[in-house]
Amino acid sequence: MFGVYTSPTGTFEKLREKPAWLLPLILTVIANMAATAVSVQYVDWQAQRDAATERMQERGMTEEQIQRSTEGMDRFYSNTLLRTGVPIASALVTQLIALFLLALVYNLGLPLLGASGNYRRTLSVVAHAGLVWIPGAAVRILLIILKRSSEVSTSLLAAVPGVKHGFLAVVLGRVDIFTIWQLVLTGLGLKVVFGVKGGKTYWLVFAVWLILTVVFGVLGMLGGGR
Repeated sequence: MFGVYTSPTGTFEKLREKPAWLLPLILTVIANMAATAVSVQYVDWQAQRDAATERMQERGMTEEQIQRSTEGMDRFYSNTLLRTGVPIASALVTQLIALFLLALVYNLGLPLLGASGNYRRTLSVVAHAGLVWIPGAAVRILLIILKRSSEVSTSLLAAVPGVKHGFLAVVLGRVDIFTIWQLVLTGLGLKVVFGVKGGKTYWLVFAVWLILTVVFGVLGMLGGGR
């Protein structure tokens, strides 16, 4: 399984005959939940409250509406179980949805490349490619502890720390070294497992990533207000 780091082609060749996805998924989930748990301990909640208040003011909310919202935020921040548990649960649900939906999208796209899809095999490729987030989580935890801040990144956002919201922030945040590594592995895995010639699987994987980046960027622009 961990051969995906050192000999990915050989690892994916084994998955062609014996697909497996549960264990790599569990390990990746644990790693990401650990990173989220550590990150929560270093969140500047006051800064988050101030930023949320500023955005509500920009949207034209009344003082009464802002006060109700900030009181709800204060109750959330003061509850350790909620403050820690909600982000961890959110990270878990998001990761599971992303894994199964991406596997479905890739599997539906394989016939366009001349291959017969097999959801279990596709899911195995996506789950094994996701193992890159174990070292990714380790790097993130290290950066959080060293910086003593939850605002760390291995993406292009690190080069422009002033950009925090909107379309550009989402796009830069998705150009991440571990994301690119994962995409390359996914393209390779689909190529090897399904015997697709040329680089068509890479085009599929990066096209899906690009479409999602644009969609999330637009949503970020609408939600962020700038």
